[in-house]
Amino acid sequence: MTASIMIVTYNRLELTKKTLDNIFKTTKYPYNIIFVDNGSIDGTVEYLDKTLYQKTEHFESFRDYAIISNKDNLGIAIGRNQCLREAVRKYDDDWLVTFDNDVAVPDGWLTEAIDILKLNPQYASIGVNFEDKTFPIIKLNGKEFQHKNQGNLGTACMVFNKSLHKMLGYFNHTDYGKYGEEDADWGMRTRVIGFQLGYIKENGKHLGSGSYDTGPYRKFKTDSHKKNLLKFNQNCRDYTRRVKPLYIKFNEKN
Repeated sequence: MTASIMIVTYNRLELTKKTLDNIFKTTKYPYNIIFVDNGSIDGTVEYLDKTLYQKTEHFESFRDYAIISNKDNLGIAIGRNQCLREAVRKYDDDWLVTFDNDVAVPDGWLTEAIDILKLNPQYASIGVNFEDKTFPIIKLNGKEFQHKNQGNLGTACMVFNKSLHKMLGYFNHTDYGKYGEEDADWGMRTRVIGFQLGYIKENGKHLGSGSYDTGPYRKFKTDSHKKNLLKFNQNCRDYTRRVKPLYIKFNEKN
């Protein structure tokens, strides 16, 4: 069995390099990588084209890769959906992983997350925690991990089985603009159908903080969250009352 690690990029090449190096060092479970680039102008696509083929020869767990290059920035939700669609079409892996291009994860993270999910089917997704707090550590079926009682898992690193994709479809790519609550929306739909969420025991590190998270980019993210809040809250109510479908299709034209 293999997993598909799905990464959306938009510039910030130096962070992408660090993230890739971390994946190669820490991931022992067999995996493929799918990149969707949202119109980067800093050489990201060229770097990926040059580097990934060479890496498959040096890391036993790294099996294959795919790169989709968009001419324009289509937004994070559409990028994630393009990744997910390619993962299903090209690899049909049992395990699907959303991953940001500015994070570092603990050694053995993917194997640990998959083991937790296999042994505890009431959990639909297990991620790596990049939040500013650690959640209660519980032990179920011999596995210790963080249980998150409420809210969503950040899609900076989130592992789930393809069976969840069959139930939920794709990320909400129509309601939140180019950046926003697609992760919270996914988490809400996951909880409505009756699953729980958690993180592996050890936290990860957010590389894109500090000086990387200032200026116009920070303002764009903050403004996007504010703009999306009312719509997200309404969607939560509609999902809970089942007046809005939990399954979201992804239109080929998007």
